[in-house]
Amino acid sequence: MTPQSLFVATVATSLLNGMISPTLPVIWHLYPVWLPELFPPTREVVYYGASLIVSTATLLLAAVPAAISERLGLGLQGAMGVWFGTTLLLVLLSLG
Repeated sequence: MTPQSLFVATVATSLLNGMISPTLPVIWHLYPVWLPELFPPTREVVYYGASLIVSTATLLLAAVPAAISERLGLGLQGAMGVWFGTTLLLVLLSLG
């Protein structure tokens, strides 16, 4: 796989985790803290925002081992594989 297709797969897996993660209800209930007053606090808006927060956190958390592996000399292809693998591991942990 090319690094571009691995990146697309990583983002898609991260978005999947944003929809099914067990941390989603926690972020949901904290909406008065993170939701600006500009948006109405409807269920749809709060769910979308909470899902984006969990997805972004998954993407950033999974990027740490990828950055370390690239720094250690694994190369771009290997680091993208580590990033995708770590994101997939986080999704599997949230399912279990």
